[in-house]
Amino acid sequence: MSKALVTVVIPIHLEEPSELEKVSLSQTLAVLSEHPITFMAPIKLDTAWYENFCRGKATVYVERFDWKGFDAYSELLTNRIFYQRFLPYEYILICHMDAFVFRDELAKWCDLGYDYIGSVIYSDSWIHGEDSLARRLTGFRIPEYFGNGGFALKKVATFHRITSKFKLYLDIYHWQRKLRKAGLLNDIFIAQHFPKLSPSFRIPPKAVAQGFGAEYVKWPEHELPFNNQELESLPFGVHGWIQFHPEYWKPCIRQLGYAV
Repeated sequence: MSKALVTVVIPIHLEEPSELEKVSLSQTLAVLSEHPITFMAPIKLDTAWYENFCRGKATVYVERFDWKGFDAYSELLTNRIFYQRFLPYEYILICHMDAFVFRDELAKWCDLGYDYIGSVIYSDSWIHGEDSLARRLTGFRIPEYFGNGGFALKKVATFHRITSKFKLYLDIYHWQRKLRKAGLLNDIFIAQHFPKLSPSFRIPPKAVAQGFGAEYVKWPEHELPFNNQELESLPFGVHGWIQFHPEYWKPCIRQLGYAV
């Protein structure tokens, strides 16, 4: 049986989103309506608002998982149970409610065949020096860039294979992390651990990923590879526009007809 190409997975945790999140969702439905939309919801969340809002705009599904809070969500995304649900698809596009999609390039990015593409994080907090001897000896390398998982493309079979094959590794990691009372940024974890666990794991170079997505946190505006006045310069989508530099993103969002 052949697989469907992709579904857009939107994690939700509120019974009704904020007004700016509604703008994001409206744009996702308008731009990506040819692809099925799957809401990822906690087991007991009332999803009536989302189902009513999306009615007639896209094919919508709801997948329910047992997760409460950000840390539990992040851990779930390193669990084979999550990817098992999406094996009927070749890819999933994780699209948080604070992500904004500018155009439908989803099939194009799937066709490139990468295992993971995250939104390039523009932040001086994520600039690192050279790999230390200890990192090289343990097989960990500093990636060329870090990509945020709030707007990210994942090859389902690859993630299911890695999270199944290395379940013990992942369980031990989470056990040690909880002993240290450390949180989990699953996208940062993926960038550093998955290439070590599976050398064939394919992430695009930064020059390619910049056209996919962006998370603009703290960076000189004139050094960004896009600008907020020219829609054609923008990547496929961006993450975090509501909490990071909303005034930067609003001009291009207004160009698309939204009163923000």
